[in-house]
Amino acid sequence: MTLPATAPAAVRSSTGAGSITITLRDLPEPGPGDVLVRTEYCGLCGSDLHIWNGDDGYDWVPCGITLGHEIVGTVVRSGHGFTAGDRVTAIAQSGCGACPACEAEYANGCEGKVTLGLTRDGGAAAFVRIPASQLLAVPHEVPARTAVLTEPLSVAARAVANRGAVTAEDTVVVSGPGTIGILAALVCKYLGARVLVKGTARDVAGRAGLAARLGLELAESVPAGFRPTVWIEAAGVSAALDDAVQALPVRGRLVMVALYGAPPVLAANDAVRKELDIITSYSSHRPDYELALDVLRAHPKLGAALVEGVPLADIAGAFAKVGRGTAPKVAVVP
Repeated sequence: MTLPATAPAAVRSSTGAGSITITLRDLPEPGPGDVLVRTEYCGLCGSDLHIWNGDDGYDWVPCGITLGHEIVGTVVRSGHGFTAGDRVTAIAQSGCGACPACEAEYANGCEGKVTLGLTRDGGAAAFVRIPASQLLAVPHEVPARTAVLTEPLSVAARAVANRGAVTAEDTVVVSGPGTIGILAALVCKYLGARVLVKGTARDVAGRAGLAARLGLELAESVPAGFRPTVWIEAAGVSAALDDAVQALPVRGRLVMVALYGAPPVLAANDAVRKELDIITSYSSHRPDYELALDVLRAHPKLGAALVEGVPLADIAGAFAKVGRGTAPKVAVVP
């Protein structure tokens, strides 16, 4: 395969608003242990939107970095256990491999962690180099538009299966029908649990059709007789935490996977009296990605329902769609 000398990439040019520009960059040169991947889709998430907006707290993301950590693509050259043409997806974070956090298989706690699209060039580009140790093969029956959901689905899978320990014996409420909430509900269904997605009146009006296509129950309130044993909070609002504390039974499990724009308010006394298990969940690791791929294998058409592709050249339009929430997931297509 003859490769171009340069290729387009979405690069942060400054810390100001709207400063992600499409730039022709030299083709990435793989280092030892790296694999060169031709990007098919790269999803955009909330952290990317914060960078695009120039929000406070994201100055640490260096100028000159290529965005994008939700990556699916094809291997360009054979090597490191992969064959040219293999479809792969990437684990977003890696650690040093030697610290106590890494020894506990918790790269997120590593002080030297590296994150694609934030501290290392990511996949919002025609080509990206990724360590082979961070790649997973995508099942043949899962198309690229669905496989781009692997990283966000891994976050949902960790919250549900690892941290929440949801089983087929559980009845679950997921608050917030955004991307993570919808994916968390699908993981619950995959594990055999009964699940209800709870949203606002606006959520219900806007996502009713999508929920129906995915076989999910979506409601503005928890119906009488629906008694959750687990509540997955993916809305990021204090009202949802209050609903959870009131609805859960004694020794129920509340899993917080959302991030909050302001410090949340929790009915702590009620939670203590009920002896609720309050569990937090953040990021994801290899076993969570593996579960995510299993779920996607069962839902190969999920990308057609959730993902809107936008040409990489229209990066401003892509971020406008992310900001408006017009689709559960917006992904750029180089």
